[in-house]
Amino acid sequence: MESRIDELARKINLLEEELRKERELNRDVLRELAVIRSILTLSSDAYKTSKKISLLSKSLRAGPLARDITEILMTEGPLNISQLTNLLREIGGRASRKTVAKKLRELMELGVVDTIEGKKSEKLFKVRSEDSGK
Repeated sequence: MESRIDELARKINLLEEELRKERELNRDVLRELAVIRSILTLSSDAYKTSKKISLLSKSLRAGPLARDITEILMTEGPLNISQLTNLLREIGGRASRKTVAKKLRELMELGVVDTIEGKKSEKLFKVRSEDSGK
């Protein structure tokens, strides 16, 4: 009986040692995963920023109004011409709906802006995403 107890105690010691090793390994793996997650987040942020810079530089070809339109669409999301015109006036511009529509056409030709349908077939404009083609 004594030898069985000693054998069980030895096996328990071995199991405890294996569990300690597993815990240490899990901690190391979790640390590495945290580092990888941080790198991926930073990479994603850098990609999004470079995409915005690229779109803004394209929009500059069409002038400062086009740049303002692009910046508004980046921050506010999809908007119709009236909404864009109102926001442009708020930031100090004197843009008319006709001028805004013309700049939106230029931005579409440059591949900066796309259209989508809103409520009741409303035409909304949004900044082109990487999966929109071109």
